[in-house]
Amino acid sequence: MYKKFKADENKDNAVKEALQYIRDSLSSMKLKQKDSDRAELMCEESLTALMSRADFSSQQYFAVNVRKSFGDVIIDLRVPGDEFDFYGNAKTPYQYEDYELQDAQAAVQSILLRSFGRFLSYKHHHQFNTVRIKAVLSNYSELYKILTILSLAIVSGFVLRNFFPESVYMAVNDNIFAPIRTIFMNGLKMCAMPVVMFSIVTCISEMGGVSGIQKSGGRLIRYILLFQVASTAIAFGLMHILRPGTGANMIASSVETAPSESVSLMGMLMNLVPSNLIRPLLEGDMLQIIVIAVILGVSVGLAGAKALRGIFGELTAVFMRATRIFMLIVPLAIFCSVASMVITTGLDTLLSVLGILLAFIASYFLLNVFFCLAVKLRTGLSPLIMLRKSMSMIVTAFSTCSSIAVIPDGMKCCDEMGISPKIYSLSIPLCTSIGKVAFPVTFTTMTLSAANMYGVELSASAMISLAFSIIVLTISTPGLPGAGIIALSALLSQAGCPLEFIGIAISLEAIDDLFNTPTTCMGNVACTIIAADGNNLIDREKFSA
Repeated sequence: MYKKFKADENKDNAVKEALQYIRDSLSSMKLKQKDSDRAELMCEESLTALMSRADFSSQQYFAVNVRKSFGDVIIDLRVPGDEFDFYGNAKTPYQYEDYELQDAQAAVQSILLRSFGRFLSYKHHHQFNTVRIKAVLSNYSELYKILTILSLAIVSGFVLRNFFPESVYMAVNDNIFAPIRTIFMNGLKMCAMPVVMFSIVTCISEMGGVSGIQKSGGRLIRYILLFQVASTAIAFGLMHILRPGTGANMIASSVETAPSESVSLMGMLMNLVPSNLIRPLLEGDMLQIIVIAVILGVSVGLAGAKALRGIFGELTAVFMRATRIFMLIVPLAIFCSVASMVITTGLDTLLSVLGILLAFIASYFLLNVFFCLAVKLRTGLSPLIMLRKSMSMIVTAFSTCSSIAVIPDGMKCCDEMGISPKIYSLSIPLCTSIGKVAFPVTFTTMTLSAANMYGVELSASAMISLAFSIIVLTISTPGLPGAGIIALSALLSQAGCPLEFIGIAISLEAIDDLFNTPTTCMGNVACTIIAADGNNLIDREKFSA
């Protein structure tokens, strides 16, 4: 609820009262001191800018709202007035005779507002200037949102299916849920192939071709690839044993699927290189698209065509931006997909979803065991010490769900283990950008679970080509929002699974990240230890201390 402050007589007192209200509200929420101080500074500067352009001729008040939303702490400031350049042209309320001093004051205010760009947003609506300040950005806000949406979707689907006639709930599904879901899936399908192709070309060409890849750390890259192969093999093995999703008997609705063809291994190898450059893009042949992208990437890198490399990079950015447009309706797409699933198949399908989560957790556990064994067998160092000295990094990874945010902690842990900066200053960023050693678990589990749920049979050759695609996409997929979903949609198409499974995949992604990110970071450290030991760049005494 907004709290109103009268500003018809003494604006300065009204601003002081508002700031005190914000301070008391933040104090009651028990924020960390640094978060509270930053929020108060943003509120003070924002109110100063808004009051400098305020117009109280029709409204004699301004309003403040402080609330929690999915773990985030949000502050809204609403002040009547005409629209203005909030970040650049806010007038200072203090009038100095020295105009240079006045300009300096305005410049400082502009710099402060721009420096808080991540936490501030401004809009003008119905004669009010509104600033939204994110005092605290919770690491779990996305998880809370997903769980809330899932709960609402399950309840809505259950109520429609059990308390309304079949004609009613099927009409809701066919005319509301299914169309929205189909629009979202078509948008992803439209962007998937260009993003995959251009990102692979960009990734390889920026390394300068084969020689550039070798210079980037041949030994390190070999271990990255080994870990990715192991991750894929573990996921495939567990999926063969556990087979989550089997028995769900889900039927694709209006989304087209490409049947998975049974092709011999020799036929698959002969068909790797297409005879036509455009046909694979039109038909969505993911394996041929990957081969084309690899060839183009190596060729551009060897030719040193910087302009062409930049064009591919820009094309990747353009299609990723297009992807983000469709990602704006992700919450709605999740709700429609899950509600439709409950309406058409009942609650029994949810047991299959729980089976997928168990497959995730089991795969990540075995993958961490593999990392420990690899360190022990290759270097003779204690994996228990590695785990103990990596604990701070694991906690950060679990809380942030961002491997990029954990890079400083990863380097710090490597330094405490006695690893030379010559290794970890390269290995940690490199493993984070192209390693992503736990991602094959996500891609494999999701794709094979979709095949099980929809009854899609995959031949041995289809499995091999799928594994190859998973490893290549793991390396080349950019670390941007929505990129993983794009890669998964490409894999689903390759496996002949309905893209509507993306709705379930997005629902599981937030929970998967809680285990994927710490596992990825542990793989980065293990890979760094092995590479450092091979180059005699690790202090064993410091490691064991």
